[in-house]
Amino acid sequence: MKKQQGFTLIEMLIVVILLAITVGVTSDILISLVRSNTKTQVLNEIEQQANFVLLKLEKELRDAKTVTRPTPEEGGRDRLIFTRKGDDAVIDYRLEGGKLVRAVTILGNTPTHDLTSTGVGGVSVSCPSNQCFTVSGPNPQVVKIDMTFRSGGGMNTYLGDTRIQSTIVIRSTY
Repeated sequence: MKKQQGFTLIEMLIVVILLAITVGVTSDILISLVRSNTKTQVLNEIEQQANFVLLKLEKELRDAKTVTRPTPEEGGRDRLIFTRKGDDAVIDYRLEGGKLVRAVTILGNTPTHDLTSTGVGGVSVSCPSNQCFTVSGPNPQVVKIDMTFRSGGGMNTYLGDTRIQSTIVIRSTY
């Protein structure tokens, strides 16, 4: 008798089936890892933007000379205006179309800066309590901040949000 070399059809089918199962399980694990990483990156971006804005606002407000909130007709619920000590610059924080904008008026010149980006990978800002800024008391003046930062959408399939709430006492008013 001759010795046969090679594989039978049954052996080949078993190998193909085992290979297909292994590739399927591995691809599911890899896709899950990529999705988890993307979701974490989106949430980190939102939190970084929120922390940056809050730290900037707190730093500037603590050293402000006077703080005012415009009337509702002037966009008061989404706007805060204060005067900086030292150079008497007027700083205006306002919400415009989901973006938080900072305008500084010095010697009649008013450049504006978008503190949040709403493009792909950016965030949008809203006021969950119907007021982003609340100013109370003359001595001391207290500013309450309440904002929600959400993923800007775009190519992101993951949505997330972070709400920041802070109370800042204006040093020069006590």
